Amino acid sequence: MTITYTIEIIWNIKGINDYGFGRDKNLYNLKTNRKIKQCLNNSCIGYWITGKFYSLTKLKSLIYKPTKEYCPF
Repeated sequence: MTITYTIEIIWNIKGINDYGFGRDKNLYNLKTNRKIKQCLNNSCIGYWITGKFYSLTKLKSLIYKPTKEYCPF
């Protein structure tokens, strides 16, 4: 028995293509398909991405909506 859970990515991060926010407002690693936990570091809420801490205020300036590519199939 297999359960499949599909998450639509609606926000990407500039300069870091392997991470994105899903419709459920969680951050995901797109290479390993894992959910990234939100952390508290020096009273700042944020995420550890590729060994560097990004606070939520810094991430708000880095996120963008990806453009949809036309695919005839």
